[in-house]
Amino acid sequence: MSKRLRTYIKWKRFFQDALVVATRLRQTILGICSWFIPLLSLVAGMMVIYDLGFNPFFDIKLQLANTLRSVILFLVVAMAIRFIAECFEKKKWTSRVFHLLVLVFFWYLYHDVSVEHLTIDNARSNRFFLNKLLLYGGVLFLVISESSLLFSFIYRKSFNPALLFVLSFLILILLGTGLLMLPMATRNGINLIDAFFTATSAVCVTGLQVVNVADFTEFGQVILLLLFQAGGLGVMTFAGLIGFAMAGGASFQSQLALKDMMNTDRLGTVIRTINNIFLVTFLFELAGAVAIYFSVDDLLFPRKLDKIFFSVFHSVSAFCNAGISTSSGGLYELPFRFNYSLHLIIAVMVILGGMGFPIVFNIYRYTMVRGGNLLNRVTGMNNRRYIPRLMNINTRLALVMTSFLLLIGFVTYFIFEQQASLQDHPTFWGKLVTSFFGAVTPRTAGFNTVDLTDLRMPTLMIFLLLMWIGTSPGSTGGGIKTTTAAVALLNMASVIRGKDRTEFYRTEISKSSINKAFAIMMISLLIIGLSVFFISLTDGDKGLFAIAFESFSAFSTAGMTLGITPELADSSKFVLICTMFIGRVGALTMFVAMVKQTTQKSYRYPKEDVAM
Repeated sequence: MSKRLRTYIKWKRFFQDALVVATRLRQTILGICSWFIPLLSLVAGMMVIYDLGFNPFFDIKLQLANTLRSVILFLVVAMAIRFIAECFEKKKWTSRVFHLLVLVFFWYLYHDVSVEHLTIDNARSNRFFLNKLLLYGGVLFLVISESSLLFSFIYRKSFNPALLFVLSFLILILLGTGLLMLPMATRNGINLIDAFFTATSAVCVTGLQVVNVADFTEFGQVILLLLFQAGGLGVMTFAGLIGFAMAGGASFQSQLALKDMMNTDRLGTVIRTINNIFLVTFLFELAGAVAIYFSVDDLLFPRKLDKIFFSVFHSVSAFCNAGISTSSGGLYELPFRFNYSLHLIIAVMVILGGMGFPIVFNIYRYTMVRGGNLLNRVTGMNNRRYIPRLMNINTRLALVMTSFLLLIGFVTYFIFEQQASLQDHPTFWGKLVTSFFGAVTPRTAGFNTVDLTDLRMPTLMIFLLLMWIGTSPGSTGGGIKTTTAAVALLNMASVIRGKDRTEFYRTEISKSSINKAFAIMMISLLIIGLSVFFISLTDGDKGLFAIAFESFSAFSTAGMTLGITPELADSSKFVLICTMFIGRVGALTMFVAMVKQTTQKSYRYPKEDVAM
């Protein structure tokens, strides 16, 4: 072997060993950063929550500000090291772009924004307000984004998707309870059970209130806004999107878990569905906030910022079917009671949020294909698209049932309330809008433009039915769902007509769907019955119908009450908390999460008809 060849082999081995060392060093750095950055972000987040929860917004704590600035500097350095190490990893470009944007943003916060906290002269100025809002918002976003590490660990453990869905809501409720108990969240303080009830009502987008929302400070109302926004869309939806952005992709386990929770039939479209949900939600809520902003009078608000917050809060609350208002009397307050344009905007937002994202996407696809074919026919082009069963049975059932419920609610309200609540509205247009709003809001929305105690008994009975059925599947609302009620009615019609199968629009509904529909209905009535029973033990003096109305409202996350919610005993409040929680996550989902699923058996017993 020549000397030149030996030198070549020597240097080749040297570079191979150096490459191995560099790879191990890079993996070690990434491993350290994957724990160090979330830990630092958690520390920064706790400092932000402490400052907001215990100190007035415009107060400056120099020691806290300096410490937070130092933590941000360490975060910038750690994120820069992680980004450089990731440049040599085989990751998708989305992950690198996301980490680069976060790095640049936090360098901006450290260099230009956090300095404002050290300057007392800037306190109370608009620049100070915006900078502090930007700084604290950025820190809290980093906490949420870095928590994707926890969800990746959970997905690798192959948790039951139903159990994971239930636990995500429970964790969010507990977190919201702690935040609402902070001194700066309320004006006069709040006890544990009321904070727990309010957090559950917000996360479960119910709207029942034991503490008036006006008694919460701006900080407390922002917490409520975030809670029912996260609760309306689902905690795992947020986690899925942020985890995808952080990792540049989604693992097979995470896609499987999200597929079951998103009611998506295709595994490859899970992340795209989540992205579409966020896009649709943002566009609808933005449009609703703009419409509400121009529908209310400037004189009702001392500042432009208050009007903007009012618009955003009610737009999100309506789309998420939360039914929570910042005004003490809701939309029944005199400045808003006769604002019919505001009522229509809220009603439209409630309908859009209660329609269900899968159904909205299916309607959009159907409209685009049909519209494109019509345009091609008009222009003489022969590239017509044909997609069989473009509008699926879920969409058809939901549209038919939603239209039927709105029509029934509108007509019955308009007829029964002529000599009752509609007397306060002298114009025919006002009666129409109020009747339409009365048909929309019981279906898990919870807003009120009339005093519910003035409604006649037939109207309240219709409200019970509307609350029980609720919205469509995959939506932000609750109830047994429109498709469940539709399947039950179709099956009932088939049995009466003597048919051996249930059909709708040239489609046969599967036996499993029918069994599931009746199981959901029976379980819902069982939960509501137990709720009425336990509340009657301690608050029977409130009246059986008022208690039943409260239980139906809690299970269906409707948020409507006959005025007894704040007067209930703590034990009754806890019963309603459980009822709201089960109603939001789904009674059947709750049982699936708790009961071990049996495998399909290879044998079958003889069949016999049961006398009925």
